[in-house]
Amino acid sequence: MAGFLLNGLAACEKANLGEEEEVAETTKQQVNNKTTNGNLTIRVSDFHFVPYTQQLSAENTGTTRAVIDLTTYCTRLNYVVYKDGKKVDSRSQLKEDGGFGEVTMKLSPGTYKLLVLAHSSRGGNPTLSDPEHIQFTNALGYSDTFSYYDNIEVTNESKTHEVILTRVSSLLNFIIDDEIPAEVAKVHFLYTGGSGVLNAVTGYGGNVNSKQERLYNISGLTAPLTLPIYTFLQADEGELEVTVTAQDADGNIVKTRKFTNIPMKRNMVTEYKGTFFDHDSDNNFAIKGDTEWSDTLHLNY
Repeated sequence: MAGFLLNGLAACEKANLGEEEEVAETTKQQVNNKTTNGNLTIRVSDFHFVPYTQQLSAENTGTTRAVIDLTTYCTRLNYVVYKDGKKVDSRSQLKEDGGFGEVTMKLSPGTYKLLVLAHSSRGGNPTLSDPEHIQFTNALGYSDTFSYYDNIEVTNESKTHEVILTRVSSLLNFIIDDEIPAEVAKVHFLYTGGSGVLNAVTGYGGNVNSKQERLYNISGLTAPLTLPIYTFLQADEGELEVTVTAQDADGNIVKTRKFTNIPMKRNMVTEYKGTFFDHDSDNNFAIKGDTEWSDTLHLNY
């Protein structure tokens, strides 16, 4: 049985507006060069998995877990401080970095906006200069994503600010249940209805008409095969339109199918399961979900 695949390839996301380009965070912003004797320490204390309709405290004021394995949920962390809409300081961490989940900055006293972003982008960090337009691309890779965005007061006295990250992504698990032909080496997804842009202020996807893509290498794998694709929805509920193309090793098309009106919700897994190659059989695709997320929807196709 094959589970989640980590060896997907990707192309560039296409959007119908000019997207901001930004170089990924540089080495000088890595945690290993974090500010010493700073007056603000930011610490990730937990993850939050409840539905978005519930309010989340801006700061965890109670007792936090002594140990939290952040790498269970993410491989990258971004910490960004904004003042009057402009980025004034930022840090980036990889799971391999020492002190993953905590950074220290030195800031002038005042009121700021703090963004903490957790993700597992394969290619680097998204654009971070505008919290309302955090741009991921297919080249970077979409992943399970968590966010924190709120006001923070900074004084001359040292302060530790603990944050709880909330999931902002939605996941479609596409499951192929029938035998995979020997010549099939790749599965390509082209999907619309979501966004590759996150508005961290609202927690929704950005207002762009994105065409997101994901390509998986599946050589040697057998059914049942689970292929995950992530997106940011622009509302609490939405629908994806997905074109799935099975290819041989040279990229020649073996089979293509289009699926429409796949229901999705924020912070929810939609499991779409069925026979892809023998779709004339009685085994149709169905919907399902994951209990670690806020809810699960099970569908057959």
